[in-house]
Amino acid sequence: MAHLTITTTSNAKAKFISMVRKVHDLGQAYMITHRGEDSAVLLSHEDYEGLLETIDILKNNKIIAEIMQSLKDLEEGVIHSFEEVVGRQQKK
Repeated sequence: MAHLTITTTSNAKAKFISMVRKVHDLGQAYMITHRGEDSAVLLSHEDYEGLLETIDILKNNKIIAEIMQSLKDLEEGVIHSFEEVVGRQQKK
């Protein structure tokens, strides 16, 4: 995810189209404050979908267990080639 730039609601209102373009084209993200308090976040659809997917993964104990096992295997040197896993050579 991109670095979060902090801006006020007044500034966001005045520069909304420009901010949306930066979010879309450059991956910029904005924290919008209202009366000095964090109020909203403007981020790309891709980043938003990524956050939702991450939340889904973190809620799934089976996936978390598989990730933890994979990390343990890697640490112990238990690794497999693409060919061993998929049954064919990797395309180049």
